[in-house]
Amino acid sequence: MELSKFCPRCGKETEKLYGEEKQLCNTCFTEVNSLVDAPRLVEIETCSVCGRMKKKGEWVEAYTVEDQLAETFSDIAESFELELQYWEEDEEFYVRLHIADGNLQDNEDVKVEWLQDQCPDCSRFQGGFYKAKIQLRGENVQDIADDITDKAAELTNRNRADFLSNLEHRDGGIDFYLSTEKMNKKILSMLRENYRPEIERSYELVGERDGQRVYRNVVSVRLLGE
Repeated sequence: MELSKFCPRCGKETEKLYGEEKQLCNTCFTEVNSLVDAPRLVEIETCSVCGRMKKKGEWVEAYTVEDQLAETFSDIAESFELELQYWEEDEEFYVRLHIADGNLQDNEDVKVEWLQDQCPDCSRFQGGFYKAKIQLRGENVQDIADDITDKAAELTNRNRADFLSNLEHRDGGIDFYLSTEKMNKKILSMLRENYRPEIERSYELVGERDGQRVYRNVVSVRLLGE
């Protein structure tokens, strides 16, 4: 025969008591104990250009307030059921953590401060950074140029580090400035497959780093006539 349990704090009869040294009912336990060690203040850093957030040193694809809060408190959700409620009060932002572990339920309020910076990818984009240049030459280059910009946009959607830094119209063609050599290779592969152009590589010196010369890849792409 199982004996009834009574909470020594409130006297309520309960099926289960919680805690180690001083055992209490579920209500009293969460009144005197916190289920999680929640911080009083958290800072959430987002990119002022692309809107991604920084988490543990990495820029992650979280753009909405809901997604950014979920990323920030995701570690708590690993061990507990967690719901988030947020609001603004006197121009300050707060989040209430609704935490559940079986019959135990607890609430914690956390103040959130939003910080803004530029992620490295957007900083390079804003500064006109590029690692490779494709010089497209020949007649009727515009259709091919549209294919290059479409491919560049596709690659950017997959990886923020890949972007078309600039595009310049020149006599006889168009120059494309690309952020990564990886992006350059994928676009050249697309051009070879669809147009079979003449491709020549060269390198231009852009400076020195740690005593070593740094070169930038320049690719001449010439469309052949019919």
